[in-house]
Amino acid sequence: MRTLTRAVGLTAAAALLLSACASGSDDDASAPATTGSSDSSASTQFEAKDPLKLGYSVYDLQNPYWQSYSAGVKAGAEEAGIEVTVVDQKSDQQQQVSGSLDLINQGISGLIVTPVQPSALPATIDAAHDAKIPVVIADIGTAGDYDGYILSNNYNGGEIAAQYVIDQLADKPGPHKVGVIELHAGSVVGEERVAGFVDTLKANDAFEIVASLDGNDTVDGGFAAAQDMLSANPDLEVIYAANDDSAIGAQRAMETAGKKVADGFMLIGFDGSDGAQDLIEKGLMSATVAQDPYGQGKRAVETVLALLNGEDPKYDDAAAKTVYFPVELVTGDTLADFRAARAAQN
Repeated sequence: MRTLTRAVGLTAAAALLLSACASGSDDDASAPATTGSSDSSASTQFEAKDPLKLGYSVYDLQNPYWQSYSAGVKAGAEEAGIEVTVVDQKSDQQQQVSGSLDLINQGISGLIVTPVQPSALPATIDAAHDAKIPVVIADIGTAGDYDGYILSNNYNGGEIAAQYVIDQLADKPGPHKVGVIELHAGSVVGEERVAGFVDTLKANDAFEIVASLDGNDTVDGGFAAAQDMLSANPDLEVIYAANDDSAIGAQRAMETAGKKVADGFMLIGFDGSDGAQDLIEKGLMSATVAQDPYGQGKRAVETVLALLNGEDPKYDDAAAKTVYFPVELVTGDTLADFRAARAAQN
């Protein structure tokens, strides 16, 4: 079918988006702007052009997480027998604006975006819809009239972590004191991970959350938060961190305080990063809730193709056009199988 170029219109849209990015440069790029969308895209008639090509505007390919996500997108496209162009935006929101619009102008049939700044998405989405292109947001956050949103089931990840704590300490008398290391203020993803954990533990009288501190998503921040918790609560038994970097920092604070997983202290992170896996292997960390960026990338491709074919994308939350991708708990007992499964993806 005919490829739509709209070079003049896209240039104007790019100018508008760059202006929007500049005015929002102090916004937190990692926090979702919203989780909902309007319904106007339901009336958009998407067009599968010939040849059928997809575009993926990826946050930053220096990050192993996005490398795996990109590999999943490529694998999904290969399985479907279609082309995909991956553009690395290198954590630059203005580069993502122009790069996404360039993909649209190349005549792609579907666009996947991991946004550097979610608030910059609406004009890109509008330009894509003008070219009859569906837009699927791959993690981070959303804004505008997107057609699909793929992200980890973060709330359930918190629930899984809490249930693991409950199971491991079921035979020991409580109350057990627990510390929580949050992500940066305003992170919806972090709020969901903490809420799932806290809600589950609060339903059990054997546990008491005595501290919940911001770890600023970093190793140093996790170290500082855990150090404060352990200083104020020498009898603390559990630390749950909403990402693995904070958990790695917490483990260093545990060493300073003489707390060891081998002696029964529990440390749980979230992400499934290589660093966390290494600590679990050494017996220095109890568990991590692992995301699956590769699987999410494949699911993003499937969602785009369903939209192009007029099929049901099978959202978990139809109103928000959202797919919550499963997470899993990785412990010392499951680490080898987890690593083997992930190695088979590559």
